[in-house]
Amino acid sequence: MTTGRLVARLSSIHFIENQMTFFFERKALHVSVICGLMVMPILAASPFAPPDFPLPAFPARTWTVSQFGAPGMGLTNETPGIDRAIAECNANGGGIVFFPPGKYLAASIHLKSNVELQLAPGAVIVGVPGGFEMPEPNPYSRYQDSGHSHFHNSLMWGENITNFAIIGGRIDGGSIVHGTPEPGNGDKLITVVSGKGLLFRNITHNKGGHFVYLLNDCENVTLDGVVIKESRDAVDLMGCRDVQIHNCNFTGCGDDTIGVKSDYALGRKINSENIYVWDSYFESGCNGLQFGSETAGDFHNVNFWNIRIGRAMKAGIGITSDDGGVIDGVNYSNIVIRGAASPIFMLITDRLRSGDPHKKTGAIENVTIDDVTVTGCEPGRQGPVYPCTISGRPESFLHNVTLENIKIDYPGSGLGQKPGVVPPYPTDYSPRSMGPRPAAGFYIRHATGLTLKNVTFTFDQPVECPPIVAYEVDGLTLDNFDSPKSSDNTVVQLENVKNLTVENSPGLKDQESAVVTKGSE
Repeated sequence: MTTGRLVARLSSIHFIENQMTFFFERKALHVSVICGLMVMPILAASPFAPPDFPLPAFPARTWTVSQFGAPGMGLTNETPGIDRAIAECNANGGGIVFFPPGKYLAASIHLKSNVELQLAPGAVIVGVPGGFEMPEPNPYSRYQDSGHSHFHNSLMWGENITNFAIIGGRIDGGSIVHGTPEPGNGDKLITVVSGKGLLFRNITHNKGGHFVYLLNDCENVTLDGVVIKESRDAVDLMGCRDVQIHNCNFTGCGDDTIGVKSDYALGRKINSENIYVWDSYFESGCNGLQFGSETAGDFHNVNFWNIRIGRAMKAGIGITSDDGGVIDGVNYSNIVIRGAASPIFMLITDRLRSGDPHKKTGAIENVTIDDVTVTGCEPGRQGPVYPCTISGRPESFLHNVTLENIKIDYPGSGLGQKPGVVPPYPTDYSPRSMGPRPAAGFYIRHATGLTLKNVTFTFDQPVECPPIVAYEVDGLTLDNFDSPKSSDNTVVQLENVKNLTVENSPGLKDQESAVVTKGSE
């Protein structure tokens, strides 16, 4: 067994052990023992099968907000009446709080357990300036951006709530801003901290804020049929578990659409596990599908499939570990990307913005990206089109990454590539932080167990740089890789590469090499 394959095998065993520990802690039933190993049930037959997490349920009792002083006239702040209806519903064992058609001006609504907010067609809740609560103090605010550190300055917020839902209607930010709000105003629409059993279904948001959904330390979360037409971030999952997002449409986002993250806002590392996103359309001014930048905790079993990305002005698929988190077990399938500045971007940095006393550089491992088509790459707000990038660090390699059935059409020569350049090791997480790359299609450094199978690059114009440049890689496989050559007749350029396998790749000779100190062909 080659060193690269051994590392990949050990990484896979490590992943299985993590999953077994997780299920044991969750007290899963029907445990069996095979050959001395404890075998736990899995959530789904494959990473691309809907997990069918349970949904919250409510008694058939209804409280109408107009009966509590919220007539929906759009004239005054109706938060007190809405809060009274929610509190009454909660105090009486839960049920439905109903919003008839109308315009409800509100700020800092208090969410409670066992309550379903049901908005009739024609009902809209809108943020109104002057009534938002002040951001609460947070002794850990230095470890993440201000918007992540405070929760009370939201259009609606709840903490330690269980069995909660919002169904239908429209919820808009109104006065809410993308940046730091003035006193009395807010920057988030819906914030839940340490929530369990949450459902958001068939809601439209015409105007967002810094976040539409900020969910921190939440589990068993469902977003189904949510439409977001304008915001900075659409959905930020901060240390969340058992999440399913499907049938959603997020456009007009200035920053991330789906952000899988983990910060230190609650004063501890919180892991993210069992996240499923499918059958959706996203447009982003930054990253389409993104890990980080906040990555204080670890990430396990995160899956995306049947996703169309219409714009991604940073990266279409972005995975960054910046604050010590281990990102382990990520799968993508059937992803169509158009308008990305960087199609695929994986980066490990040593920013380490975390209060964890044992923090150290994180890792990215066991990633599969399958059946991805990228067209119409174009410069983003942060710079030119960059090639796909996998960049570890000398002390932290990426492990066991497979790209299969990938087709990427690049514009060709541009500012994102420069022959012979050596990119820096940044602490910033964005693609532009590395500057130009010495490759036209894929720049790789510090990785083990990397496979490119059925990968095709095309260029709209000739390129000066080799399509692939790899530095310090142990276990590199190119199987049916196809790309035009650079202007100097080169396809790949390798340095300090061990356990190289090339087969079925036009323009490259089939070979197995134990060590390539430096070479190109």
